[in-house]
Amino acid sequence: MRVNTGRRRAAIALLGLALLIGASTADARPAGSGPQPNILVVMTDDQALDDVQYMPHVRKLLAKQGTSFTHAVDSFPLCCPARATFITGQYAHNHGVAGNFFPNGWYGMKNRKNILPAWLQKSGYTTALIGKWLNGYGAKDAHGEIPHGFDIWRGLLDLSAYDYFNFLMNADGTLRSWGDRDFAEKLVEFGHIQVQGGPRPSIGDVLTLANSIFTPGYFGTEKAKNYSPDVTGQVAQSLVKRQAKAKKPFFIWWAPSASHREDVATSILGRPGADPRPAPRYKELSESFHLPRPPSFNHSDPADADSLVAQLPSMSQAQIDQLELDYQGRIGSLLAVDDHVNKLVGVLKQTHQLRNTMIVFVSDNGWVQGQHRIRGDKFVPYEESIEVPFIIRGPGVPKGRTVKTQVSNIDFAKTLLDAAGARPGRTQDGISLLPIARHPGRALDRAIELEATSPLFLGAGFPMGYDKPYTGVRTNHFKYVVWSYGASELYDLHEDPYEIHNLVADPAYAAIRERLAKKLTRLTDCAGRACLVSP
Repeated sequence: MRVNTGRRRAAIALLGLALLIGASTADARPAGSGPQPNILVVMTDDQALDDVQYMPHVRKLLAKQGTSFTHAVDSFPLCCPARATFITGQYAHNHGVAGNFFPNGWYGMKNRKNILPAWLQKSGYTTALIGKWLNGYGAKDAHGEIPHGFDIWRGLLDLSAYDYFNFLMNADGTLRSWGDRDFAEKLVEFGHIQVQGGPRPSIGDVLTLANSIFTPGYFGTEKAKNYSPDVTGQVAQSLVKRQAKAKKPFFIWWAPSASHREDVATSILGRPGADPRPAPRYKELSESFHLPRPPSFNHSDPADADSLVAQLPSMSQAQIDQLELDYQGRIGSLLAVDDHVNKLVGVLKQTHQLRNTMIVFVSDNGWVQGQHRIRGDKFVPYEESIEVPFIIRGPGVPKGRTVKTQVSNIDFAKTLLDAAGARPGRTQDGISLLPIARHPGRALDRAIELEATSPLFLGAGFPMGYDKPYTGVRTNHFKYVVWSYGASELYDLHEDPYEIHNLVADPAYAAIRERLAKKLTRLTDCAGRACLVSP
């Protein structure tokens, strides 16, 4: 009997789609028929993709023992929107977090109980967070608030979360402090400005408030035992060890502040030196690192007169010197994280949990450090800002594999749910990456939306000239961005990976521009499977 060729092709296509969206096939669950795997997430803060080269334990224990996604794209490269995507599996246009500060941020997020930890908890997991939560946390209720879905809570309070030696932690409703408690409490008090109602504070308002709260020239204590990535790493290790004899699997999310800036002490109070400070034990080593200077460093396309970045002034030597100092501090902070990745894997091995634990290493967003004349930031739609490390190791995940097809942070929640056999409480815009890790050849070539739905800062006087909303679309080959002020950019990522030459006005690329513009229209308000848009 002959089989209809059209039907056969349709069946094959449907099977491939089912694998990609994480349907309940044997290949979409972790290998074996044992219990749900433990899930350990290590989420750094503002880490550039290339920084992983300085993390030997991450490379040896996670990348070589798992699968690395070399083009993991952050749909909204800013801390709070990105973290909101991680706990919802949705684009920002669906979860509604459009920035870091109120009326956005943690307190501006809608339906804050319907999030990933609650879904995992409902599925039988013991859930815990150690470190930084979503921006603004603690600015309204420092003592009592524990986000829904967590059994164990060790959340750092804003804005003390960004000081590497002086900070407050809400430990299941009890405040604990490290370093100078008074200074840490002042950081939290200062953080109230980000959740106040009414007009957004200008840069002048921010400086006036800082002068009224802090003692000029004092930046708290600086003791090695209080180094935040070490403190939170030790807490994470303790929790992992404690769960060894538990009947339920765990979801433990360790979110160190490294390698984020120490915002208040440096940007507001003017503390000199590296921003952030390296782990004290790595201070000398960190001074040997040198800031990368790719072709896009301190460069913009002079022919692209409409671009905001093209209008930025070239960086001075003093600014470049500070960038190098900051780079050294950033790597020095990530070396501390790397130490604790090693220790966490050691604890898992010693307690016989490693074989049944999925470990995820990721950053909330990337980091621009001198490229396109930007002196250290994220938010913008360029590769350094949107690409993040994403590595998974665990049951059923191939060892030493690299996936080059682009994926997105909208996929991360779906991937964890797939591993846990858990159900989401929201429509998922992304897909599970477990089938792709096992079968990279089946990876769907998707168009991914880029969106910054609100300016980085809403108050007057902040000096970021590129602080404008935008939408865009990225494929494995091209990137197209439309800014709110009317300009647009188009880059051929194969021929121009550093995004130096804007092709949007090139007649030879007119058809590509129009095709991407149509894809962007479809993605702008997509939800669920409608977000699976071909390139």
